[in-house]
Amino acid sequence: MKMLRSDEKKKLKKIAKELKDLSGKGKRTLSRKDNRKYFDTLRRALHLFEDVVIRVNQTGKELEGNHGETLRALAAEAFLKLGGAAEPCAVSLKDYKHDFHGPFLGVSDEGSAAHLVRRAALNSPKMHVLGTASPIEAGVALDAERLAAVGEVAVGPKEYRDIKLECQGSILTTTNVGTRLNLRYYKIRPIIRISSGSYEQVIKSAVKDAEDLVEPFRHTPDAEPRAVTLFARFKSRISYSRRKEILKALHEIFCRGDFCDPRIHKLGLLASVGLKRSSLSTAMDNIDMAHEIGLSEVAIQGVPTWEAEEKISMPGLLNYFSAKQTNRLLQYAADKKIIITPKNMVDPDTVARNIWSSLQTARNMGLELGKYGLFPLTLDESDEVMGLLQQWFSDWTAAPVLYVDLPIVDRNKVYVEETIVEGAKKWLDRVARHKIPIVLIDTADKDKKRRLLKDSSKDSIGILDLNQVREIDSYARKKGIRCLWAGGITLPQTLEFGKLGVFGIYVTSAVAATIPLTEKYARDPMMTAEKEPTFEGVSRAKLLLEVGFLINHLNIYGLAEDANNLDAITGRFIKELDRSTKSELIDTLQLELSQLAEKGWKIHYKQS
Repeated sequence: MKMLRSDEKKKLKKIAKELKDLSGKGKRTLSRKDNRKYFDTLRRALHLFEDVVIRVNQTGKELEGNHGETLRALAAEAFLKLGGAAEPCAVSLKDYKHDFHGPFLGVSDEGSAAHLVRRAALNSPKMHVLGTASPIEAGVALDAERLAAVGEVAVGPKEYRDIKLECQGSILTTTNVGTRLNLRYYKIRPIIRISSGSYEQVIKSAVKDAEDLVEPFRHTPDAEPRAVTLFARFKSRISYSRRKEILKALHEIFCRGDFCDPRIHKLGLLASVGLKRSSLSTAMDNIDMAHEIGLSEVAIQGVPTWEAEEKISMPGLLNYFSAKQTNRLLQYAADKKIIITPKNMVDPDTVARNIWSSLQTARNMGLELGKYGLFPLTLDESDEVMGLLQQWFSDWTAAPVLYVDLPIVDRNKVYVEETIVEGAKKWLDRVARHKIPIVLIDTADKDKKRRLLKDSSKDSIGILDLNQVREIDSYARKKGIRCLWAGGITLPQTLEFGKLGVFGIYVTSAVAATIPLTEKYARDPMMTAEKEPTFEGVSRAKLLLEVGFLINHLNIYGLAEDANNLDAITGRFIKELDRSTKSELIDTLQLELSQLAEKGWKIHYKQS
């Protein structure tokens, strides 16, 4: 069968010739006119590919044949040389109507299984009913991720290219640009180093240091003084009573304003803690000292805990204390009206710009969604970063990620697994402040094999139960936020998420088969096998997600008998899948379920 029409063949031939002619000038630098023409021609190559595959896909066919392969190769070359798509997508995931088309489904892969994901998506009951539909109606995405031993990690230019070519404008494309952030810090806050010696010598030296440190903040180019807190740091051998005496004297000097403006130039205390059990009491003693003298801020420095080292770094004071200790410390400081922070201050402006570069790459690649993790930021730091990113991507979809298996640090409280629902709501409050439409709630610690959803009340691997998911999802909706969910979601659980009517889910292992290690991951020393999505796995996940949605809506429409029939067959299908992944009975039940789902979609679209 001929894939390209005669007019398309002519365009292909013309584009190929123009690129060859312009490339032949590579022996010399292209003029501005020729350079512009060269890149315009590359964009025309991508436009032709997009137009052809959309037309061909509408007939239920795939691009093939000699001309098809030539066009594909030309598009691949153009994608790499342009550094992405011809232009960003006209729509993004925030435009998806899940209450009408059912929950979104994302499948993680680096591109090798993209054609299987696309085929499975287009073969779903919903798509059989819709017939020809755009990607934003299909509601399925290939999530651009490499599945390394540590978990999902970033893809590169060739993976992006393969994914876009294989998805062929039929399904959406998304990615997560990073679970944890590469933190950037401000310059270390000014420190007055206090050594041992006579009282007079110590005070004189400290005042001289303070005067030098405050000078640039006091006399600025515009004659407008800048606020600053100088932190007193004592040598370890100086006694508590001696420290208190010196600190009190310094505070009185600051308050007099001999060399500073006491309204905006303040004195704080820098405390050092170790890994000993006494570290918490040491920090509390310093809070007491600051409170008694009249200071308002204590900064902490010390040796990171093993847990913090394992995670590279943790949010705020969790670098030096356990979650339980940090909770006590934050509350203790709040009761004394003392601000307590780590010595190093995160620079959210620079952190946000680092994330921006990765998200902008994803957008330039033609993706409809870019997710970004915020660990190990505190809630306040996350708030600032999300605000900046939403300003920059207000006409696209950049979705922040909350990892429910990692602690959430607020000003006066640490939220861990037992209080994670409350913490998630606090986080969603910050999200809503910036009118961010889409978020992802996921798990991050792959080593511990934590899953988002519990299978039962006795399940210690899962984190949330369905009622908690419903509570968080409902809270988000009231704030104008739609939640994506991920984290070891199983096939039976896709049904439950469908029934809940969530915005969407991501699946990986549930739809993948284990295959031998290939060259793609050979450099990962901890990899022994690969996970690759299968057509059957994706088809079943999509089917169960659709069925869950339809069961709920058929009940809403008063069609309880149809809903119960669909639910009963689904139960048998899931029970059989628990026994085996392949059998004649599974195929029979899947066919029957698909047919009933098609009937359900016709009812739903008519009712809607």
